Order: sequence, then C-alpha cells, then structure tokens
Amino acid sequence: MARPLAIAILPLCFVACGDSNPPAASTQFLSLEEGSEAPQEAVAKVQAQDAVAPSGAAQVAEASVTGSSAMDSLAQWHRALAANRQQLLQTAPSGIQSLAGIWTGEADAFRSSADDELAQTFGADFARYAEAWAHGSTEALAKALAGGAVGSFAHLLWTDVLATTAMAKDDYKTAGIALASLLQEMLESGYSRERILELEPRIALVGRHAQSFLASEPYTVQSGDSYWVLCRNLRKQGLLMGQGWISYFNHKRNYTLRQGETLKIPQAKLTVHAWRSKRLLALYADGIPVRLYPVSMGREDAPTPLGNFTLDICEKEPVYYPPGGSPVPYQNPQNPLGERWLGFQEDRQYGLHGTNSEDTVGSFESGGCVRMHNADVIELFDMLCPGIPVTISA
Repeated sequence: MARPLAIAILPLCFVACGDSNPPAASTQFLSLEEGSEAPQEAVAKVQAQDAVAPSGAAQVAEASVTGSSAMDSLAQWHRALAANRQQLLQTAPSGIQSLAGIWTGEADAFRSSADDELAQTFGADFARYAEAWAHGSTEALAKALAGGAVGSFAHLLWTDVLATTAMAKDDYKTAGIALASLLQEMLESGYSRERILELEPRIALVGRHAQSFLASEPYTVQSGDSYWVLCRNLRKQGLLMGQGWISYFNHKRNYTLRQGETLKIPQAKLTVHAWRSKRLLALYADGIPVRLYPVSMGREDAPTPLGNFTLDICEKEPVYYPPGGSPVPYQNPQNPLGERWLGFQEDRQYGLHGTNSEDTVGSFESGGCVRMHNADVIELFDMLCPGIPVTISA
C-alpha cells in the first residue's frame, strides 16, 4: 500500500500492510487419477491454487502424480507432506519403500539394491546418482549431481538425499550447499508451500552449526566493547550484520560481552530472499540458507513489489501512521507493524515487519509489505542491519 512519509517526526512514520480483512481458510485437495490430467498440468494447477491459498490452508494432499511408471509414484511420494508419505508407502513399489529408508535411518536396504535395474526403472541419471551414493561417498554424490541436469526430478531427489546423508555425518557445509539447491529446485518445480516449509528444521540446524564451516576471524573483546560498537566497526570494514548474528554464530545465549573473551566474527555475506507466491522468506549466509520463515504478502489490489531492495531504516519500536489518521503507538493492538520494522531504501513505504494478527501470517492480506510472526521478525531484526540486500521473487 502506498503511504505518505512524514518528515522530521521521530520515530519515523510507517504505514502499509495494516488495513486488510484476512481471507477465510480453506482446504484444497488435488489428485490426478489415471487417465485425467497430465503430470505437468497437475503441477500447474497446484501452483495456481497455492498462489492464492490463505493462511492455514490445510494442504492435505500435494500434487498427486500417479501413473504406471515407478518415477511417477516416486514423485508423488516425495511431493507429499510428511504426514502423508507413510500412507503412500503402503501401496508403493518395494523399490520406493527401500529408498524411503534413506530419510529414516534405514538406508542399507536401498544401498544393497542399487544395481543396473535402477536405470531401467528410474532412468540413467537416477541410476548414476544412486551408484555414486551407494558405492562412493557424499563427495561422490555431490560430484555426480554437479554434472547432472538441474531441474530434473532425479536431480532434485538426490540433492535431498545428499543433504540428508551429509547431515547424518555432521557435514553441515555439504548439507547447507545441498539445501540451498534443494530449496530452489523445489520452488521451481512447483512443490507446495507447506512441503517446502518442511525443510525449515534442517535449514535451522545448518544455521546452528554455521560456525563449523563459514569463514570467521577471531576477535578479543576489549574494555568498553559492546555489540553496538562491534557492529559499527565491522560496517566500516564492509561486514554487515547485527548483534544477533554474531551472538548466534558464537553460540551465546545473550548479548553480554566479557573483556578478554574471544569471539569468532563471521565473514559471510548475509542476504534475504523472499518468494511472493509461496509466502516464504529465507536468510542466507554466503548463499547457504540458515533460516526459513513463513510470511504474508500483499493483497491482489496491493501486491508486494518484486525486485532487489536494500534494508535502510530498521526500527525496534515502530509507530504506525495511517493515511489521514493519528499515529498508532508501538504495541498498540491496532498497530499492524507488530514488533519490528525493516524498511527498504528504494521505496520506504515497503519493508519487512511484524503483525498484530498472527493467525493471518501465510496469506495474502498485507498492503504490500512482507509480514512475519513477531518472534520471527525479532530474530531476523537482530541478525540484520541497514545495507543488507533483499530480493523478492515471484
């Protein structure tokens, strides 16, 4: 929503995203029975329905791509939500049942079956990835995937296997790189929003172990240091981050510093990427996702703008200035900005912020801004600072 900027008023005025009536929740079902729509048409229908799904939509079934081929059954299983995958396995071919064991700690059954028949059943690329995984290592699978066709289902599936296997070996760097690719491939392949959100625990775990693989420099805390001083000095060096990222990177539970203690200062570049149609937002460190959040986007009559933006004004206690109305103070129940505001330099009427209506997060109900759960926006606010780039894609 467009909003006027009041000049010389502190705190700065923030409008947009507050005057909406959230749509009612609904449940969507889509199945593709044999002889009906082609798989790609079913996926397109899911994408179209997901693009307008309100918050809380119960996506009981993801696009069901059924048919005679084993690959179709495998795609149906992988696209389904976790709560439904076990039920699908009951009628799935035995090869798919053994493959599913990779995600449940029972990989040996499929490893012993990875043979030449896989090429006939699932295709040559699938068989090549399976061979690299079964008889090689995570490095061998990563190499095979690097030479494969990005965008194919076989590539997507085995990227998921790579992330799962690497994480089981505490190889968080490989897992993080694989999750970055998997997240993008699932978005481009029309996976449901809820299915993509199932990556969140693994992405958070990679973020928790970021210190083990991201570059850092040691710093000894001096007398008079504070996180504010540290972040200010780091900005002078071109390192943009908030106190929350430093604290989290060092596994600290608070923002206190002790003179003489040694911190690891992360050197990674932080970026934010949001996807309008999926109502999702991710925080990246050197291209590796370390956080994934559900968000709301703009209504049809006030769509969230797409493009590249830069964080500018970041307010801890935002005041809402409705057009033609009186200012609404911070923490007033009528203030739609919630707990934090992170505005865009390119267009200050838009930004990331909290909400006064938690149950609407996940829908298209804002006036154009990106709304977040208050706990999420507080966490993100602490990790970021002005100057960090934000990309909003369709």
